[in-house]
Amino acid sequence: MRFFSLLLFVLCAARPAAAEEEAQGSPALMASVDARVELMSVIFRLAGNPEYNQPNSASPYAKAVAERFGTFRGHAVIETAARLRRERGVSFDAVISMALHVADAETLAERIPFDQEPERLDGRWRLDEARAFLEEARAFAREADFMGFFAEHEALFDAAASRMEARLAERRYVEWFDRFFGARPGATFHVYVGMLLGGGNYGCGLRFQDDREEITPVLGVYQFDAAGVPVIAEDVAGTVAHELCHSYTNALVDQHAEDLRPAAERIFAPRAGAMQRMAYGNWQTMMYESLVRACVARFTLATEGEKAAAAEVRSQHACGFAWTGELAELLAQYETGREHYPAFDDFMPEIVAFFERWADEHAAEDAEQAALRPRVTAMAPANGALDVDPDLAAIEVTFDRPMLDKMWSVVGGGPDFPEIAGEVRYDAECRVLTIPVRLAPDKAYRFWLNSEQYDSFRSREGGVLEPLEVTFRTRAE
Repeated sequence: MRFFSLLLFVLCAARPAAAEEEAQGSPALMASVDARVELMSVIFRLAGNPEYNQPNSASPYAKAVAERFGTFRGHAVIETAARLRRERGVSFDAVISMALHVADAETLAERIPFDQEPERLDGRWRLDEARAFLEEARAFAREADFMGFFAEHEALFDAAASRMEARLAERRYVEWFDRFFGARPGATFHVYVGMLLGGGNYGCGLRFQDDREEITPVLGVYQFDAAGVPVIAEDVAGTVAHELCHSYTNALVDQHAEDLRPAAERIFAPRAGAMQRMAYGNWQTMMYESLVRACVARFTLATEGEKAAAAEVRSQHACGFAWTGELAELLAQYETGREHYPAFDDFMPEIVAFFERWADEHAAEDAEQAALRPRVTAMAPANGALDVDPDLAAIEVTFDRPMLDKMWSVVGGGPDFPEIAGEVRYDAECRVLTIPVRLAPDKAYRFWLNSEQYDSFRSREGGVLEPLEVTFRTRAE
């Protein structure tokens, strides 16, 4: 309670700026559905990327995509997309980054020649692989008449864009960002609606070599009315601010990476599993998200008030970013001390020092939690196995220490969850868990040991098992 009282007291300093914002005009954010984004989404959806196949992306439009393009699952570009994800990690925002770096969904011409290393083209794309992929994507778009399909849904896309623009008009985003970070006179702003992204959102953009910049967040839709038109929720404001913010803060993290690295690596290590489940695979991505989330707390305060700002901070703590509130407090010093910090970059040394202090102050707590946390040391079949005997009667999981008996969370559902065929039980030492199963041949299975919501796997000392995804495939008979 003391923390939130202090947080709100410091955040109050920004409220007069909100009144100033209301008195001024600001450029409206426009929205549209973009053919390049939809083409890349279709390709990686067909390739099986989970983030492009989220259950909440189901809609009449998604059904139409499956019906129109399902027969192309064996196309060369689909196989290449699957390989790029498997070998290079091309997924999530890397897909959207490629969409924004081509001219249109027909020619897929490079807007910035790839051999000039576009600043914001995701690094998971290698030059040779990117160009080979685009050549296959051109063939796919032509053979599947993608642009014909896109034109058939023009009315749907216009309705989705109109609803998004109505929500965007409720906040003066560019005005706040200009005031907080400094004006970007060479920048244009536009929001794209991702019709197949479900709950996925990506803060991507493009910077040309002459410093012109396109700040173009792509927001997924996950609710639809009876006619299949996306419903844009009232709480989209925070998401818009979040994705816009990446175009401002990511570059600053990159510029100060060597200063941030020592503390960030220490903070990331005990949280690696939780961060990776959110697709934040390294300390640098965690830092991108850390700055964005604290800045969004400031934006929320300025546009919605103290109660909403406190709720925003609590939600980020629940996501594992336990330092968001304190970092948001620190940013109040930046906002009220612009004579000393004319630009956000001038304040970065304070942010570096903040994370150094945070790492030091929580080192003992992190070490204690790590010491108590149980680990899986062996599995039969091995996690990721591709030739499991379909007659296998049980899955065995071995832990590195005794676990609490009769407490487990084997989490999953749907067709890829193995059928439980008996009593789940530990051995006498509570170190080996047996899960009786009934499997089918030539089938992929997937489940979790613990999850964010269910965490009954615990050691006798009280340590909680980090959620572990388990996958395997049975061989054909």
